[in-house]
Amino acid sequence: MGVLDELKKIFSFTDEGEGKNSKFIRNIIIIGLIGIFLLLFGDLFTGKKSRVQETPVYQQSKEVQVEVDYEARLSSQLEEIISLIRGVGKVKVKIYVRGYKEIEYEYNSRSLNKVTSELDQNGGQREIVEDNLERELVLTRDGSGNERPIIRRERFPEIEGVLIVAQGAENSQVKAEIIYSVRNLLNIPVHRISVLPYERG
Repeated sequence: MGVLDELKKIFSFTDEGEGKNSKFIRNIIIIGLIGIFLLLFGDLFTGKKSRVQETPVYQQSKEVQVEVDYEARLSSQLEEIISLIRGVGKVKVKIYVRGYKEIEYEYNSRSLNKVTSELDQNGGQREIVEDNLERELVLTRDGSGNERPIIRRERFPEIEGVLIVAQGAENSQVKAEIIYSVRNLLNIPVHRISVLPYERG
């Protein structure tokens, strides 16, 4: 006996009842069957949607990663330098940047000019001038033999602020030396630099 036969049997059973009770039983059976159907075949309708939602998680933005690496590398370098200042102990540095790193590559450019003379139907002569610019990326080989493009110029993200927590910063002279050292290293105004004492413990 197939599924359809079973369903016919169930509904014929409910039809034998009378009044509201038979309708109530039939509604419960229908709701139950719909629930089972959704549990078994719900993935067919939601699978495509879930894949679309997972795509941004898998494809991480390279620009954001470069920004995070730049902040972390610069913060680590500053921590090492500031810790060498007399009177400074432990140091933690957090750098805030705006924008992304921009890289401009080197290209070989070649301009091609072509002039063509044509005769029109009336016996007149006209010239057709074609200007084409070809650009080819300049590559170099590293020690492993891999080709890499030559970088012409790099623009790093703008530094919006620097937060420094350092042991010894409660001393006004030490604090001033930290501020002016960071100002000279990063070439940023003093109001973008904040120095706080490191909590001892």
